[in-house]
Amino acid sequence: MSKFEEVEIGEIFDAANGHPKYIKDYMDAHPGDYPVYSASLTKAFGYVDSYDYDGHYLTWVMNGYGGRIQEVRGKFSANRDRGVFLPKKGVETPDLTYLRFAMEPQLNAAAVGRRVDGKLNEYTKIYPEDAKAVALRVPVDAQGRFDYVEMQRIGVKIRAVEAAQKEVLLALAPLLRAEFPPEVDGPTEIVSLGNEDLFALSIGKRVVKSEFHDTGVPAYSANARQPFGHIEKSNLNDFSKPSLLWGIDGNFDWNIINSGVEFATTDHCGRLQIGNGNIDPHYVFQFLRATRGRYGFDRVYRASLTNVKHNVTVTIPIDPDSGEYSLDRQYEIALVLASREQARTATVNALSEVLKARISIEAF
Repeated sequence: MSKFEEVEIGEIFDAANGHPKYIKDYMDAHPGDYPVYSASLTKAFGYVDSYDYDGHYLTWVMNGYGGRIQEVRGKFSANRDRGVFLPKKGVETPDLTYLRFAMEPQLNAAAVGRRVDGKLNEYTKIYPEDAKAVALRVPVDAQGRFDYVEMQRIGVKIRAVEAAQKEVLLALAPLLRAEFPPEVDGPTEIVSLGNEDLFALSIGKRVVKSEFHDTGVPAYSANARQPFGHIEKSNLNDFSKPSLLWGIDGNFDWNIINSGVEFATTDHCGRLQIGNGNIDPHYVFQFLRATRGRYGFDRVYRASLTNVKHNVTVTIPIDPDSGEYSLDRQYEIALVLASREQARTATVNALSEVLKARISIEAF
């Protein structure tokens, strides 16, 4: 097993600020093919007609999620929210993938600013002098010198794991978008959610931050699947029937709340109740979840009350003998749809765990 010692980043790299000139006006005036990197690790800030660096570098986020590190290859520049680690003269640079994994947790911990659970609204920063003072663990040989061979060996394995994770991500993306159209055989009727003889649709009321508490009645908002928080008293009435909830301006999805369960909704959440005893709420829920992707609702084309009423439909099986809605067929189809969604959810969760898995350098 390798022996590890701590060294400061400044013993391996110098650190440079990105250039403040790279703002929107400059980008618009100098369009080109060379990326400019900023606080985002998912995409470039923009592209210009010149570059400041050419090669393989480690860069870090200075403002935003301070301390996050990205390897960058090729010709590029950085703005004032991104720093670049420059190889120190006279020092052989170890494997950059290894260094990225060894340095990032330490830089993250050293960044200062606003930290929030789940990183929502987090804003932290770390500038060059502070970044260079951060220590990282590196393997050393028997003479106490950097073990470059060991760092490269670990770097190769990390790159292999990351390549596998990219393949998982490619498999996950279409699975998240996939639809499993309900197969409703025999006589059916397509009904609109705007049919007021069958459905009652409503939107919740605005709830301000001061009304939320640690306990109380769960309140649903743009994410209909999870409560946004709790309030002292529900802003709704009539819990005698199940309620179907949908998010208006987030990721369009549905949830079902059984009868007798008290809850609340904000003005970012819609509520549907069924007024016909021959329509099974659980069937409608499964049908709506299975077909939610066909409408194109998102944060721009919102699932507003009007849009849902005018566009969303449910296909309900009919009993050929009585001509009424068939509860038995609805029950059977709902079971099939639920099992499909459960299988997809289990697969998505399993793949997501692979993507979330943290790689330990010591494990290699």
